[in-house]
Amino acid sequence: MSITKGFKIRHKLFAVFVLSNILLIVSMWQVFQWSFDRGFVSYATERDRDFLEQMANRSANLYIYYDDWYFLVQESRMESDWHQSKMRNLHDLIPPPSTPNLDLIYPSQYYRKRFLLFDSQKEAIIGEKRFNDAETHAVTVDRKIVGYVGLRSIRELVQDQTLRFVRQQGEAFLLISAFMLAIAALLTWPLAQWLSRPIISMQRATKKLAAGKFETRITVKGADELSSLSSDFNNLACTLERTREARKRWVADTAHELRTPVAILRGEIEAMQDGVIKVSPDSLASLHQETLHIARLIDDLNQLSMHDMGSLNYEMEEVTLDEIIEQTVQSMALPFQDAGLTLQFVRPQKYAITMEGDSDRLHQLFSNLMNNSLKYTNAPGKLTVTLTKKAHTAIILFEDSAPGVSDEDTNRIFEQFFRVENSRNRATGGRGLGLAICSSIVNGHQGTIGAYHSLEGGLGIKIEFPLNHSL
Repeated sequence: MSITKGFKIRHKLFAVFVLSNILLIVSMWQVFQWSFDRGFVSYATERDRDFLEQMANRSANLYIYYDDWYFLVQESRMESDWHQSKMRNLHDLIPPPSTPNLDLIYPSQYYRKRFLLFDSQKEAIIGEKRFNDAETHAVTVDRKIVGYVGLRSIRELVQDQTLRFVRQQGEAFLLISAFMLAIAALLTWPLAQWLSRPIISMQRATKKLAAGKFETRITVKGADELSSLSSDFNNLACTLERTREARKRWVADTAHELRTPVAILRGEIEAMQDGVIKVSPDSLASLHQETLHIARLIDDLNQLSMHDMGSLNYEMEEVTLDEIIEQTVQSMALPFQDAGLTLQFVRPQKYAITMEGDSDRLHQLFSNLMNNSLKYTNAPGKLTVTLTKKAHTAIILFEDSAPGVSDEDTNRIFEQFFRVENSRNRATGGRGLGLAICSSIVNGHQGTIGAYHSLEGGLGIKIEFPLNHSL
C-alpha cells in the first residue's frame, strides 16, 4: 500500500490496465501450453492404440509360423548393433541388416524406435520398460495370450522435440505479446487520463467548495456513475448555497427583531433619565412588556436552534389526541370569545385516537396554531378544528375565515420570521416564529404539515401524524 501511496488516480488506472494485460498474457500462455500438450499427446495416444491392434494381429501370424518370439529378438538385436556401428563409423557406409519380420510388423521407423515386446507373463523381451508403464495390446493365438506388443510413451520420445517446439512458439508468442503490450500501454495512458479527468475536475471543485465558493458547479456529461456523482455534487453545492443564504437571512432577521424592542427600551430608559418621562407604574409596565417580548423571542429562537441541532428532547408516551385538542380548545375559548371569534372542535369518529407523542409539545403546537388564527382572523369569524383518522394516519385540520393568504405566501408561512404582508398581518401580529416552531414540533413527531386555502375564505393548516395503533 505504501508503494502506491503517492500515485495519482490516473497512474493507478494505468498500472491496473498494464498489470491486467500482463496477467492476461501469462494466463493465455499457460492455457496454450496445457492445451497443446494435452491435445497433442491425446491425439498421438489414440493413433498408437489403433496401430497396436494391427501390430498384434501381424505378430500373432508370425508367432504361429515360428512358435516363439526368438525371431523378433534376433532381428531387434541385429538392428540395435547396426545402429551402434553406424554411430561409431560415421564415414563408413554400413548397409542395414535384413529384418523382414520387423519390417512386416513395424514398417514405420517412428514406431520401430518405440517397439516393446512382453511374454505371456508380462516380462520384457524387447525393450527395457515395465509392462504397467507402456501402452500394450495382447497377442492371442487360438484364444490364448502368447505375449503383448507395446509402444513406449509418446511423451518420452517427443519430449525434447516438443519442448523445443513449445519454446520456439513461446518466444514468438512473448515477442508478439510484448509488442501488443507496448501498443496497449500507449493507448491506456490517454484512456487513464480521460477517465480521471472528471475526478480531477471534481477535486478542484471540491477545493473551491471547501473555500466557501458555494456557487461552484460541475459540468455534467454522460449518464455513468461519475456523472451521477457530479449531479450529486451540484445538488450539494446548491444546498450549501441556500443554507448560507438562509443563515445570513436568519441572522439579519434576528438582529432586526431584537433591535426594535431594544431600541424602545433604550429610548424609554433614556427619556426617564432625562426627565422627559416620569417613572410611573404605566412607564414601568411598558418597559416590562418590552422585556417580555424580548424574552419570548429569545425562547422561540432557542427552541428552533435546539430542534435544528437535534437536542430538543421529546418525552414520548401514549397520548390521546382528542383530549389534548379538547383541552387546548377550552383554554382558548375565552380569548376567542373576547375577540368576537367562534372556536369549534369537530370530531366525526366516536372512538378516541391515540399516538406516541409528547403531550406538552402537542399542546404548544395546537396553541400556536389557534393563536395564529386569533391574531389574523377578522371578527366576526371562526376557526374550525377537525380531527379524523384515515388508515394509520391522524389528520388534523385548522380552517379559519377571512382574510386569506396568497399562493406565494402559503408556501412560505412556515419560514422563520416570515409575516404575511396583507390584512392578516395586523398590529397584534407575532414575531414570525410561531408557525416555524409548529413545523419543528410536527417534524419531531415524524409528521407533516402544510397550508392551503380554507373553504371559509381564510387559511387552512393540515397536519398528519403516523399512528402506531388506535383504540
